[in-house]
Amino acid sequence: MTTTQQATPPPAAGKPGLGKVLLRRCAIAVALILLLLVPAFALMAATGQPAATYTALATIIGVVAVMGGGLRIATITAVVVALLAPLVVVAALMAIMTLTVGRLSTFGLHRATMLVPILMAWPMLAPVPWLPHDRIDELNALLAKHGTSLADALTTMQGKQSAAAGQGSASGDAMSRMQVDLRMDSTYLTWLVVFFFIGAIIPVLIGWLMRHKIHPPALTPHSRRETVPYTVTITVLAAGATYYFLNNPKLPGGAFFIAVILVLAQVGNDIAWRLTIERVIGTFVGVALFVGINSLVGTTTFTEVFGLPFPLGIYLIGVLFGAAAIIAKFSPRQWIYFALIVPTTAYLNSFTVGEAAGLGKARLIDNLVGAALVILAALITLGASRIYARRFPADPNAPISASPV
Repeated sequence: MTTTQQATPPPAAGKPGLGKVLLRRCAIAVALILLLLVPAFALMAATGQPAATYTALATIIGVVAVMGGGLRIATITAVVVALLAPLVVVAALMAIMTLTVGRLSTFGLHRATMLVPILMAWPMLAPVPWLPHDRIDELNALLAKHGTSLADALTTMQGKQSAAAGQGSASGDAMSRMQVDLRMDSTYLTWLVVFFFIGAIIPVLIGWLMRHKIHPPALTPHSRRETVPYTVTITVLAAGATYYFLNNPKLPGGAFFIAVILVLAQVGNDIAWRLTIERVIGTFVGVALFVGINSLVGTTTFTEVFGLPFPLGIYLIGVLFGAAAIIAKFSPRQWIYFALIVPTTAYLNSFTVGEAAGLGKARLIDNLVGAALVILAALITLGASRIYARRFPADPNAPISASPV
């Protein structure tokens, strides 16, 4: 008679402690912040133009493309982003970009490329101007005669509330004229190609060097019945919003609205409402946190950076909140990430505390209105898809298109 011995299972590997988890997340956050800032500031030093900060937006696009689509998709994305950059002043381009994202959802690649229309909305709706160096030097020389600098003059102006009293419609007209001028500036458009390509290709090169440690992403393909309503939703809402904000240049934060639409819109019939709820709640908390920080910061102080007046103080605050947001992104509580990303985006995309306050308010409104529109579109498409499914049952043997990966 034989006896059966039960093998003793090996002891389960202990989970890393909270200290190690936080240390690893902090290291990732610091590495990503450096990856964003170093190329952007290097190009800003080389060109003397604040528009070089677009490099950081392209780097974010490249990082997400590498993580979500792999090296091949990320390389293609880097080239496409560079070629799209001079064309972002065309409103119809938003429809083309969102149509492409919708088509790629067939292969499960919409999350890898979703940031292209989101972050390209910034130069489209709120372009950073191209500053002629001779005018900057001329103004600095004029101010130097009176014992001050351009940065000091701007800092002094922040304390004078009367200086902003008559800027109502004039500021909107000036913004419209500036956007028209930038569309015709070949120097500006050429440098946009350089900024976006360098920013997007850097994560690709780093990913290629670490290719043996990067596992291919798991892609979830979707059927035509799921992708068509998704594509229609993001294209109609994003293109309509782009047209509206281009016609109303005084309204800040139009790119936030595009982000809300593309982040909350989901493919398929199983809508995850938790993401929408957490985003709205986190935004409320983030705006409250942002208002409190603004009351402590007060007015903006400008510092000379590469010969340009730069709001270094509020920018550093945005970087700190950005690092905290990256750490929170890895946690299961997404509302904390959304709360921290509000002051991050507001401070990193502002030149003054007052402008940051306007962006914070715009982000709250955009999240509420955008979430309502996405929910309404989801209910409509969900009802339509169920009616269609009853009339035309799906063929389980129908082949699914091959992924471009």
